Amino acid sequence: MKKNDLKSFPDYKNPPVIEVVCGISFEKLEKFKGHHIGLIWQKVQDEFPNVENAIRLEIDPSVIDLANYFPRIWFVSRGQNKLIQIQDDKYYFNWRRIQEDETYPHYDIIIKMFKNYLSLFEKFIKEESIGVIKPLKCELSYINHIPKGEGWESLSEINNVFRDLLWNGGNRFLPPPVSLSGQAIFSLPDKKGNLSLVLQQAKSKTDQNPIFVLRNTASGLGEDKSMESVWEWFEVAHEWIVCGFSDLTGEKTQKDIWRRIDIG
Repeated sequence: MKKNDLKSFPDYKNPPVIEVVCGISFEKLEKFKGHHIGLIWQKVQDEFPNVENAIRLEIDPSVIDLANYFPRIWFVSRGQNKLIQIQDDKYYFNWRRIQEDETYPHYDIIIKMFKNYLSLFEKFIKEESIGVIKPLKCELSYINHIPKGEGWESLSEINNVFRDLLWNGGNRFLPPPVSLSGQAIFSLPDKKGNLSLVLQQAKSKTDQNPIFVLRNTASGLGEDKSMESVWEWFEVAHEWIVCGFSDLTGEKTQKDIWRRIDIG
């Protein structure tokens, strides 16, 4: 089922999402070297003035070739809320909520920014005769923070937020749990990959209050690995993440806390 086939598509005026990650993995660009980082940074420097090194994604520490090690590079925006990540085999874009009152810009805007930055990168590697992007896998992740007081006060009320989880009280030996975590994995249609839902309990960095962290990650691509299929994949991934989130969470919490609206 596609988004256009749905009678209504869930949306929220006050969603709990605090970060969205769009990414693509591709065949390693063997000619992409350290000096190219400075050249590509010049094209986004005004918007992303800060540069940081990070550990490579999907790396086996036992087989690191230090002589040819290429780190993951971060270009960070002035407000710290936008992030470009570059590896010689990956390109990622993150939007993240830094200020508590910052409004989530919604998927259409985020995916457009990702497309624009990736297009700039594609143009650069072509101009520098580095190669072309040959997609292998895509990723779309939504990270949600659900603090205590927004639909739940204790883990005995977990069912208010996540309707498939329930702690039955009453006459039993065990008290309500003090911590809870779990994972569920679902197959995307047409062998396009998987949707992973990971639930963890943590504490807010700002006030140390308990929060649930729900990470919804779609990854894969399918047999067709053309760039046209990449953007079709992101549409499917977005649909499954959003509709999966509404399927997983309680209707009352959606309505009262996150202020659900449906797009017809």
